[in-house]
Amino acid sequence: MLHLQGPQMLQMLEKYLRKSLPESLKVYGTTFHMNQGNPFKLQALVDRWPDFNTVVIRPQEQEMTDDLDHYTNTYQVYSKDPKKCQEFLGLPEVINWKQHLQIQSSQSSLDDVINHLAAIKLGKVKRTQCFLYMVSETTKKLATSLLDEKNVSPNGDKYKSM
Repeated sequence: MLHLQGPQMLQMLEKYLRKSLPESLKVYGTTFHMNQGNPFKLQALVDRWPDFNTVVIRPQEQEMTDDLDHYTNTYQVYSKDPKKCQEFLGLPEVINWKQHLQIQSSQSSLDDVINHLAAIKLGKVKRTQCFLYMVSETTKKLATSLLDEKNVSPNGDKYKSM
């Protein structure tokens, strides 16, 4: 486990996560805010660096003082590999499974991993699903930005390099 510290590492993480949108949206957005001054005093953990598989964003340990407050004890997870994610999330220094907590992810591929770990560690799990709604202009801007970054046209054709 590695705690990413310093603006260079967090900016690199943000850049990597941007390439994995929309799956990395939750972690990418939080990393973006961390790079803007970290107003919520969060920390980013990775399984290894710079070639990470799993990223966990969580409050700093001194902020998670109320064991019954699952709003304060919120974790956001993004992973490229669900099997390795399960190993990483199972480490006691990554998630405090003794607290009421909330794990957020934009990846349905992690549902089984999180449910399995939660059942082992906690016994009780409540799952909710939320949908992100955006104004169509925002969606168009985001899609265009992503297509430009991946060098793809809106109809799926690759742009020719000049």
